[in-house]
Amino acid sequence: MSSHDLTIIIPVRDDPLIYRCLASIDVLCPVIISTNGSPDWFLEGLTTYAKAASQVTVLSTSESGIGLAYNRAITQAVTPLVLLMDSDCVFEPGAIASMLAEASFGLVKGRVQFETAGRGSRLVAAARRLTEDPLVTKKVNAYSPPLLYSTGIVEKMGGYHFNTAMKWREDRDFELRRRKSNVPVRLVPQAVIWHKPLSVRDDLRSVRAYGAGQAHGESLKVLPTMSLRHELRKACTVAWRGVQRGEPGAGAYAALRNLLVVASRGSVIRRRRGTK
Repeated sequence: MSSHDLTIIIPVRDDPLIYRCLASIDVLCPVIISTNGSPDWFLEGLTTYAKAASQVTVLSTSESGIGLAYNRAITQAVTPLVLLMDSDCVFEPGAIASMLAEASFGLVKGRVQFETAGRGSRLVAAARRLTEDPLVTKKVNAYSPPLLYSTGIVEKMGGYHFNTAMKWREDRDFELRRRKSNVPVRLVPQAVIWHKPLSVRDDLRSVRAYGAGQAHGESLKVLPTMSLRHELRKACTVAWRGVQRGEPGAGAYAALRNLLVVASRGSVIRRRRGTK
């Protein structure tokens, strides 16, 4: 398939790094920026940008939620393929073309690498590599970004793209439905995107949001109940992986991240019970 068969979708609220992301797109194809709850000043800037870039369309809604933003954009896309991207990431040259070359597999995954800008961001980058890089974990999933897929494939996965009721962990639901439906995913290791540097503080903030999203997903009966034993086992595994790779500090921090997801989930559930 060619780039004419592809639409790149970028959900965003008010992240100015989206312009850096847009500048990294090195194929000619439609791009849909799907805003959710964006302030007027940000929407005005995007609209001005889109007027000068004919391939870019801006969709806006006052409601928040990445799942909602994804679904609205996918519905608007007229191409058989979509590529989901984050506003705070950039494509490595050739990454999009590498994924597009494997599009016949139906579901194609690239890799996320983290930029660094100091000691804290180096720790976060190393920990994320231990838990998320498929070349390290030896596991391939369909979390986004970068994720390219044929829109018709969701007919095998419950008939919908993303659950709009979920503010976080919407791609966890997508991945679980993929596994249940036995839909394979193709890893393209050379298709790399770079995430902005993350401080430890910002990283842990996202970890707490993952835990809250897990609790919300469980309450909606969308996500299965988290197994504490399984999460403890995962924490031990990643800590040992860090030792094996000569990165014990990163392994310990990665294990801590796992445990904080559990703690955040538990905190949300306890608060919810306390209000009943």
